[in-house]
Amino acid sequence: MCDVAISIGREMWLWSPTQLRAGVVEAMTMVLSEASRLDPEPKAPTRYVTLDGMRGLAALAVALFHFNIYLMPHGYVAVDLFFVLSGFVLYRSYLPKVRAGLGTGRFMLQRFVRLYPLFFLGLLLGVVVAILQIVQGDTQAPSINDLLTSIAFNGLMLPSPANVAYYPFNVPSWSLLFEIIANIALIVLIFRMPRVALVAVCLVSAVGMMPIILENGSANIGALWGEHSIALMRTAFSFTLGVLIATLPERHFRPAGWIGLICILATVGLLAMPVPQEWFGVFDLAIIFFFSPVLVYFGTRFEPPVFAVPFAVFFGDVSYALYAVHWSFIEPMRDVVKITGLSPIPAATLFLTVMVLASWMAVRWYDLPLRRKLTAMLLRDQHKSSAQR
Repeated sequence: MCDVAISIGREMWLWSPTQLRAGVVEAMTMVLSEASRLDPEPKAPTRYVTLDGMRGLAALAVALFHFNIYLMPHGYVAVDLFFVLSGFVLYRSYLPKVRAGLGTGRFMLQRFVRLYPLFFLGLLLGVVVAILQIVQGDTQAPSINDLLTSIAFNGLMLPSPANVAYYPFNVPSWSLLFEIIANIALIVLIFRMPRVALVAVCLVSAVGMMPIILENGSANIGALWGEHSIALMRTAFSFTLGVLIATLPERHFRPAGWIGLICILATVGLLAMPVPQEWFGVFDLAIIFFFSPVLVYFGTRFEPPVFAVPFAVFFGDVSYALYAVHWSFIEPMRDVVKITGLSPIPAATLFLTVMVLASWMAVRWYDLPLRRKLTAMLLRDQHKSSAQR
């Protein structure tokens, strides 16, 4: 760069005024181009690929747990990992927007656009299964009154008073209810809370849920009426812990390598870990209190090797859809297994393959197009409101 400037300087005395202006512009352009390569504060990549992979495998673990509990005995603890990831990602994503003036109503509308389409699809599929049960005279089928009541409440993302489960047609949706509660807390309180207050929330929640999980024998609790207190504590602990991780200094360069891949694989390894039944409660607490936050912390600082990136991104993209819709596929797929006589491992492989394909289709042809339309509607309304002011 310096040699170029010296060369230009030696010849300037021969130039006309027009050539001189052109030469100065050329020199400035070269200097600015070179300076852009030497940015002293490079920005961190906006996508956390390791977290994508962790979320994707955790969603697979939940689905497999519901299909065959013996192959993924701790799959339900993935929910706590989801809350840590959610707290981290939402805090990092929305804090600048909140500081720029994003209000509570607009924030919740954006979260509604993100969460509701796939929630509704999962509910719709569950209702179809319930109607088929009624038509077939299945003893497990709900009554018409319970069906209509649950549709009315669940359609508004509210728990149904007609069943012991909050969401009888798509039981895993209970965590989405508490995700919304956490989102409201985030925009109303958490963004304004000092770090010491966030630590206090984590400590109180941990102390509160520890005896409940130990008495229950596992952390597989929170989806039914009467379990709202433990569900709130699980949500508050993990979501707030994710926020605390997000408040730590950001790493501008996240090296790619085996540490990122280990974080991804460790996620499913822990959830599949065979431990004696009497130790389930202790092991689940170890995942919630230690392993999940530690994996998320390292996942925010390291990326997987290049060869693993497409897989991590793909499974991260379909993870929410997989979580939202898999429940309705369980009994039909179990019927297929009975007819074909598949052993557990091939049956689980078939189920997960079908679920990944169905989830990808749901994202590709339903969720993304619908969210684009809803987002465009919100932007038009926002522009109209701004113009009226």
